[in-house]
Amino acid sequence: MNTVLFDAPGPKTRWRHRLLEAAGIVVVVALVAIALSMLVSHGFFTPAAWAPFAQGGLWRLVGLGLLNNVTAAIVAMILSMAMGLLLAFGLTGRSRMLPRLWRSVTATLGSIPVLLFLFFISLMLPAWGLQLTDFWFLVIALTLYSGAVIGDLIAAGVQALPRGQSEAAAALGFSPVRTMVTILLPQAMRNIAPALVSQLVIVFKGTALAYVLGGYVELLHTATVIGSYYSQSALQALVVAAVLFMAVNIGISALSRAVERYERRRFGLRAAPRSAMVPDPQ
Repeated sequence: MNTVLFDAPGPKTRWRHRLLEAAGIVVVVALVAIALSMLVSHGFFTPAAWAPFAQGGLWRLVGLGLLNNVTAAIVAMILSMAMGLLLAFGLTGRSRMLPRLWRSVTATLGSIPVLLFLFFISLMLPAWGLQLTDFWFLVIALTLYSGAVIGDLIAAGVQALPRGQSEAAAALGFSPVRTMVTILLPQAMRNIAPALVSQLVIVFKGTALAYVLGGYVELLHTATVIGSYYSQSALQALVVAAVLFMAVNIGISALSRAVERYERRRFGLRAAPRSAMVPDPQ
């Protein structure tokens, strides 16, 4: 039997909803028209403003910046997975005190903005004698934040499994670590796979924060360099960077939905909701 949290809307309510939807569409169209008119008045679509993008060397520079973003995101996601697995072991421990301790660690790391991590790491590590490149400053900052999020996701996936599986494994003589690795963790990873892929979107967007360091040539930095050389195309360069960011993020989101459909079709399991993820820290 299907249940709802509210009564089905009546004729007047449906008419009111349609009216509000129409009003919302009108407002959005008006805002888009105003934005386009302002861009036209400032010569945004003129051939001269887009002339620099006819050069192949400029697109190679843009591609290099995008590749650096993707590289940093992949490395940070791999390290975040390793950190998240370690945190998940602590969060799902059988003792009373250790899970609380690890919970405080994940809550602390997950509540600090990535930008603060980035400033702290880039200032403190060199002061402590650890000289790293801006690439590693960025990766470490993203790993600290995303690792805490992934640790919570994995722990939630494990705790959502039936308790009888752990009890059956204990009855067969499995150690807690062996039970976690061979029985619980594979099932939890299948359940949260779409959420993990979606987390990559947040990590990828976070790579743009390397702009504040200035020493890592990523996509946003590349766009500002192009804008400084071609002042008439500064806004166009930022728009190109934004479109590329959107294209990659839309592709990752599509991958997340494909993984979710595959998991449901193959294992008959309902994937973990994306609402389990924390909001984008930026």
